Amino acid sequence: MSRARTWWPIVLSLVAAVVLLYGVVLPGGYLTWLRVAMVLWVVAAVGWLVSLDGRSWPVRLVLPVVSVVTMVVACSGTVGRVLFPLHRSGLAQLATSPLGGSHGLYRFASVWSHGGCIAYVTKDSGISHFSGLVQCSPGVQPSPRLGDTAREAVFEPLGDDWYAFIVPRSGPQIWGFNPFAVGATAEA
Repeated sequence: MSRARTWWPIVLSLVAAVVLLYGVVLPGGYLTWLRVAMVLWVVAAVGWLVSLDGRSWPVRLVLPVVSVVTMVVACSGTVGRVLFPLHRSGLAQLATSPLGGSHGLYRFASVWSHGGCIAYVTKDSGISHFSGLVQCSPGVQPSPRLGDTAREAVFEPLGDDWYAFIVPRSGPQIWGFNPFAVGATAEA
């Protein structure tokens, strides 16, 4: 059995892991990247199943372990919470960009002011109706009726007058991956 046949599913699963974790760096996740990650996982799993013959047990376990660890990390929301402080200072540059913009790993469909706060709306949100980040003036709390939404937003304080928010499809989970809530949303 060739080395390429043995290792490509494992390498593909590592690529899928990185894509999935990128897909959940912002509340609401990026729909396109979540879909790409799902397709990559399926292809890697099929390739792994086909190439099981002749592999040692430790090599056979790499793909399942990578898959489980990645899903636990993605569902926990740890990636978004850990990476936010690295992007916080650069986000202020986008406050005057009504057509959205990007900073580092973050992509926003729009950035606008609302009740003393600046809302950064996730572009291509796939796990919510509406989601993103909010920076409020000192002493101001974000409004649950953020923007033109049919449902109330759920907020999580991030410190220094920053909040993560989501107008959920199901459940109040702000960060992380819920594979049962993935779907397209209208851009804000």
